[in-house]
Amino acid sequence: MKGKVAFVLGAAVGYVLGTRAGRERYAQIKRGAQSVWQTAPVQRGVSLVREAAQGQVDSVKAAAVRAGKGAFAAFVQDDSTAKPAAAAKPAASAAPGAPAAPAPDDQTSDA
Repeated sequence: MKGKVAFVLGAAVGYVLGTRAGRERYAQIKRGAQSVWQTAPVQRGVSLVREAAQGQVDSVKAAAVRAGKGAFAAFVQDDSTAKPAAAAKPAASAAPGAPAAPAPDDQTSDA
C-alpha cells in the first residue's frame, strides 16, 4: 500500500511540474524543429523526395489511364459482339392464336 501511495504522489507531482514546463518546452522543441526544417540540407532532401514521389505519381497515373482504356475497349468490344448474337436469337414463341409481342425497338403505343 505504501508503494501505491508513493507512486500516485510521484505521478501527481510529475504531472503538476510537467504542465508548468510543458507548454514552454513544447514551444522550444517546435522552434528547434522549424529551424532544422529550414536548413539547406533538409530542404534538398525534401526536394528529392518530392520529385521522386511526383515521378511515381505520374507513372501510376499513366498506368491507370492505360488500364482504364484497355478495360473500356474490352467492354465496348464485348458489348458490340454481344448485340448481334442477342438479336439473332429467335424470340420466344407465344401460344397459338395469341398476338405477337412487339419488338424491343418498336415504338408503337397503344394510346
